[in-house]
Amino acid sequence: MNSEYFLKTETDILQNENLRDPQRDAYFEVYRHFVQRGKKTHAIVVLPTGTGKTGLISILPYNIAEGRVLIITPQLTILDNIEKNLNSGNSQNFWTTAKIIDDPKKLPVVIRYEGSETNDDILNKSQIVVANIQKLQNGSANSIMNRCDPGFFDMIIVDEAHHAEAQTWIDNLNYFSNAKVVKLTATAFRTDKKKIVGELVYKYKLSQAMQKNYVK
Repeated sequence: MNSEYFLKTETDILQNENLRDPQRDAYFEVYRHFVQRGKKTHAIVVLPTGTGKTGLISILPYNIAEGRVLIITPQLTILDNIEKNLNSGNSQNFWTTAKIIDDPKKLPVVIRYEGSETNDDILNKSQIVVANIQKLQNGSANSIMNRCDPGFFDMIIVDEAHHAEAQTWIDNLNYFSNAKVVKLTATAFRTDKKKIVGELVYKYKLSQAMQKNYVK
């Protein structure tokens, strides 16, 4: 795995008219948080459902991550959707359709973590690992924490981050404690009133999304 893949691969992001405003703007704020400001705190991005969160996930590592990326989802439906859009073996993947990366040979190696069914060789060759939180339980011998060293991932993207204060999520983020963590959510509030740990770097309002006809 080329540890500098995300830094050296040519991409068209900030001037790309195929991307939506919140995708470009959120990407830039995350870039500014980790790269320009050199911050270590978790970056929180609030995007209403339907504004292009999966597309944002696909571009976030570029020019920011200095190594492998882990994407954590709370349920299989979301995982399936992300895996479909980030399937670099399919010509309909987001990087190609949005013209983020022109050369198909430069697309990342993306794998779905399936515990014991995912062998070490596949893990080591990956550049992006997509995993459902149930596959990351610390009590399992095939938990990713029991198979990878703490520096295995340089960036962790947490989808539906209002779930991320549950213990399994906390255990994984604590284990990979040096990773750049981006938490994506449609709401900055949890039903139990607990705060999402991190720093809010970007928020796109529902009224803005409706004005742009991204959502109805």
